[in-house]
Order: sequence, then structure tokens, then C-alpha cells
Amino acid sequence: MVFKSILVTLFAIFAVAATVLSMRPEYVGTRKGYEDENYIPSTTCLNCHEDHYKSWARTYHSRMTQDAKPESVQGDFEKNNTFEYLGYRARMEKRSDGTFWMHIVSPDREAKSIQIVRTVGSRRIEQYVTKEAGQYTRLPIAYDLMNKRWMSLNGSFFHPDSDNFNQHKTQWDSNCVFCHNVKAQPNMNLQSRTFKTEVAELGIACGACHGQGAEHIKEAQSPLTRYTWRTSHDEKTNIVHPEKISSERSLMLCGHCHGQRVPVPDERIVSIMTKGDPFNAGEDLSQYYKPVTKDTVITVRNPRTNQIEREVSFASRFWANGSPRLTAYEYQGLLRSKCFTHGDPKNRINCITCHSMHEGDPKGMIKEENRTDIACLKCHQEFSAKEALTNHTKHSFDSTGSRCYNCHMPRVVYGVMSIHPTHDITVPEPQLTVTKSVPNACNQCHLDKSVNWSIAESKRLWADRYVNSQTSSDEQFNQPEGVRAMFTGDAVMRSVAVEAMSGGGPAKPDAKWASPFLLEAFNDNYPIVRYFAANGLNSYFSSLLKPDYLGNEYARRQSINQWWNLFDEATQRHARELAESLRKKRIDVDIEVGE
Repeated sequence: MVFKSILVTLFAIFAVAATVLSMRPEYVGTRKGYEDENYIPSTTCLNCHEDHYKSWARTYHSRMTQDAKPESVQGDFEKNNTFEYLGYRARMEKRSDGTFWMHIVSPDREAKSIQIVRTVGSRRIEQYVTKEAGQYTRLPIAYDLMNKRWMSLNGSFFHPDSDNFNQHKTQWDSNCVFCHNVKAQPNMNLQSRTFKTEVAELGIACGACHGQGAEHIKEAQSPLTRYTWRTSHDEKTNIVHPEKISSERSLMLCGHCHGQRVPVPDERIVSIMTKGDPFNAGEDLSQYYKPVTKDTVITVRNPRTNQIEREVSFASRFWANGSPRLTAYEYQGLLRSKCFTHGDPKNRINCITCHSMHEGDPKGMIKEENRTDIACLKCHQEFSAKEALTNHTKHSFDSTGSRCYNCHMPRVVYGVMSIHPTHDITVPEPQLTVTKSVPNACNQCHLDKSVNWSIAESKRLWADRYVNSQTSSDEQFNQPEGVRAMFTGDAVMRSVAVEAMSGGGPAKPDAKWASPFLLEAFNDNYPIVRYFAANGLNSYFSSLLKPDYLGNEYARRQSINQWWNLFDEATQRHARELAESLRKKRIDVDIEVGE
């Protein structure tokens, strides 16, 4: 009787277990035959990894691309919801059904109502995507989240003023989709050149860093397997862990998006556009792509006829010495750095040496301690002591000149309405400013000193290293570098300089010295340069009305008259004459940022 009872109990347990197992969703084989086969939504990970899910969800990566819903849209569609630019008038609307619209009237009174279906970006600017005839298009109007205002995307790229309202209206399917989502699949029809785009998940989600999760979840459904994983560090879990793969593969994982690239071989572009992105986290990125450099030139061909349509050079996206000057090229910067090239092949520096998706400030994905010298001193321990550091830097221990980042990762890279530190970790080289128009770290702090001064001081303080450096006979390099760079060079150099003169970097210039030059910079014909100038003026004299960098020329001139009145005639004349003389050295090159 007891034996029979045990059998019945065991049978019941088996039946219940079988029923439970049969009710479990089948993940393996999901989207079989597609590029995102076996990818799963991040919400599935929440069941076991609640803490990691929450720490990811607070990041800007998680909100990079979203469906336009009341809980996701940050732009002001209800109060300050109008914008005028180049004769176009736009009114933004949030309807009672939770949908978002742009109503745009052209100068010739042609009216158009556009529904917004997705947003791109959630930190600095929020861009908007609509769907027209089945194709996704990014609109030319965005919302500036930092300054709480509507803007034209003409104001965030490196092109001069133009009358083209739609200059930066662009196709989402063939471009933005690749780095702002998981496993992009444009599904391009080569004949019609139309798209039926799919992604594994909107935004930069779990699959982007951890790869396909189906096998992992299948195994994790067993309590015994989960226990084994928790108690053994060597057990394979069928999931990519960025900290457990080689440092180089981990770097490639981030470099897939933070390193603009071209396919290998070139012909692979056809399968990428028609089928999808083949790369998966943990794989060898070089098997599919190679990072672009200043020497990269690609030939764009018509996919139907194979005829050459145009050639595209990437040179303007790099400083003349090959160092990146735009964000999304951090991978290239790090690959150039001796910290990487001379590092231990088994434990090279990579992105997660400093950054983390699940820790620290979402603005930069970095822990507070890694914003200090600690990040560098982990390897360069010989400079931990105060005396050793001051002997190395020739600056006082607590000065900006003794901070590792300021000297070795200066802020000379543009990215989405802001200036960032370079990831090309180098030693300061003032001579490069003379020979190749590359900003140098010394004058990022010493804005009021000339490049020739920096060259001479480098030779004096570090005689052996800079023994061959020579000052320039060109008079422009005797001028304060903060001022010189604001008016010479191309728009990237001017923007970097204006932002530094506005106090955005390690130096905080005297407002009365810097502001007249910022007023002159506000006359620049590149909106992005004026953007930084307006921010600088506002930071120094916040009681005055901030000038509108997107206003027409007459409105801009009127708005800065109040500012000129702060300075005497001699100061005004000096700023104008010096700016005018330096503008004669100016170089204009439109920089294709890549959209």
C-alpha cells in the first residue's frame, strides 16, 4: 500500500513537471533563418537578472530608440511647442489618443501634418522618426534636451548656414538603424531601393552586448543548472559576458558601434542591406568589418546597375595626424593608443577598463572613481605618490595640469552638441598644432598662451622629449591659442576652441577677457560654432537674454548688441581687429559627421 502511494505521488509529480515543461515558451529557434535568430527581448532577462535589468534600464543606451509614447517622448509638444526656421513654421502636438504630431507650413504655405512614430536619443537631443510609404524617415526638427528648446538639425552638423530646411532629413532604415538597435535588418529591395526594416529590439539592449540568449534561457530553466552556474566560475552559460571574453573581443563588442566601419569585403554591403548585420557579440569583428581611417575612401555603387554613383572620403572626420575628432570613433582612438598597442595581449585596455553598463553615472557610463586619476594609476602606479606625479607633470599635485585625462585625453572630439575627451591616449604635442592643425593638450588649459609659448615651455620642462620641437615664425602662433583657434581652422577646430573658451574644459577663463571673442565667434556662418558661443556667453552673463544661434542674421546681430555694451571701445576694437586678422587664415571644410 505504501509502495503504491509512493508510485502515485511520483507519477503526480512527473505529470505536473511535464505539464509545466510543456507550458514553457520555446526560445531556441526563434526567428530561425534570420540574422536575429535566437535573440530574445530584454524583458525576458528580467526574471533572473532584475538588478542588471534595472541598472541597464536607467541608461541612455536603453532609450536610444523608442516607440513614440507619452512615457517616452521628452520634447515639449504642449506648451513651448512652436518653432520657426528659414521661413518654415512648425507646431508640435500631443493628441488625446497619445500620438505625437508635427504640423509644418512651408514659406509658400504648403501645410503638412506628420505623425511621429519613434524617437532617437534621450540625453542631449531627441530626434523624431516618421513612417512614409512604409519607410522610416528622420525628420529635420529635433528637441534640444539640454536647453529645453526646439531646433533644426542644421544646427548640430558641420555645414554653414543654408536655405535648405530639409538638409538633415534622412532615411532611418539605411543608416540610424544599425547602431541604435539590436541586430538591424533593413531587408532592402535592390530593385525598388525600399526597405522593410526589422530589428531584434529597439534601442541598445541586452542582446547587443550579450548576444543570442535563447540557449542560455533554455538551460537556465533547470534549477540544477542555475545552481551549477552560481557555484562554478568555469561553467559555460551559453551567453556572452564582456568581462569573461578576451579583452580584444570585449573591445570589439563596443567597437561595433563606437567605431565607424566598412564591410569586409566591400561586396558584403549587399547582404548587410538586404539581409542584415551579421556581427554577434563575442565574435571577431574584423571578420565582417574594418574600422575607417582618414585614408579610407569608399566607392558607392548603384545596387542594380553596379555603376559608380560617388566616392566618399572619411578624411574630414579625423585630425590630420589620423586621430578621430568625432564620437563613434572611440574604437579607432583606442586602437592607436600605446596603452592598447603596448599592453599585455592577454589583458589589454578596453572599454570596460573604465566604463560599465551597470555601474556609475549613466552620463558616460563611468564610476566616479574612474573620472579621477585612479583609472590610469591602476597601471601607472609609479605616479601614485605626490612627488613622483609632480616630477612627471611639472605641475603642482592638485592642479589641472596634473590630471591624467587633461594631458593624455584632451577634449578635442565633437559629439552631439558637446565636446568630449579623445580616446586616442597620447602625450601632449604642441608642435602638431603648427604642423597639422591638431589641437594640443597644453593650450586646452593655457588658453591665454600661444602655441609657441607651449612649444618653448615643453622644451624647457621636458628637454629630452621635445629636443627637436621648433617654434613657428608664423605670427598667428604668437597669439593666445584659445583665441587663434576660434577663428582659424575648420568648424570642428573652431567649435572645440569656442567651447574651451566658454569654460567647458579644464580651464575657466576670465569672463571679461573671453566674452568679446565669444561675441565675435557668434558671427560665424556655421550654426554649430554659434551654438557653443551662445552657451558660453550665457554661462558668463546669465542675466542677459541668451542669443539664438539659429536666428536669422539680422536677429542675431540685434541680440548681441546688448552684450557689446558691457565692454569699452578699446576692448571691442581689439577683439574685432584680432578676430578679423585671424579669419584670413581660416579653412572651410564641410565635415560629414555620418547620420
